[in-house]
Amino acid sequence: MVKQNKADEVAFLVSRLKERSNLILTNYSGIKVKDLSKLRKMLRSKNTEYRVVKNTLFKRALKEVGIEGLEDYLKGPVAVAFIKEEIGEIAKALKDFAKDFEKFSYSAGILDRVVYTREQIKKIADLPTMDVLLAQAMSLINGPARGVAFGMNQIIASVARGIKAVAESRSQQ
Repeated sequence: MVKQNKADEVAFLVSRLKERSNLILTNYSGIKVKDLSKLRKMLRSKNTEYRVVKNTLFKRALKEVGIEGLEDYLKGPVAVAFIKEEIGEIAKALKDFAKDFEKFSYSAGILDRVVYTREQIKKIADLPTMDVLLAQAMSLINGPARGVAFGMNQIIASVARGIKAVAESRSQQ
């Protein structure tokens, strides 16, 4: 690479790291271009950029941003998933892609400036998505409210039955 191109690439990676501080490193060795294109398209739909990086340039960008701890994982062909929003959903998508393609793997990641290993990312991938967690929380909140509403409905219904019974007994007198 020409020196200016390298500087431009480092500047681009620095801007991505500042904009999207969460990332997952992957090893794409042995994966066909068309399959990587499918992965890119799927990740793009989830607001994540997937980019093949040159290890030396990425190390420079990490150093410039002040992120440490990934140097050991930057060996061989590496691509980075720059995650903007839902970390668990992206980890799950990468895990599913790795199931389909044995040669594909992810090695480490950075989530909120903390380095995570492959095993920790697998655990994150196994967590329910934010939508599922919100639905579970809402059902927990809604359960007692539903019970209170049902109880009040029963009280009102019994009062109505009592009034009806009194009205019927007076009409028979």
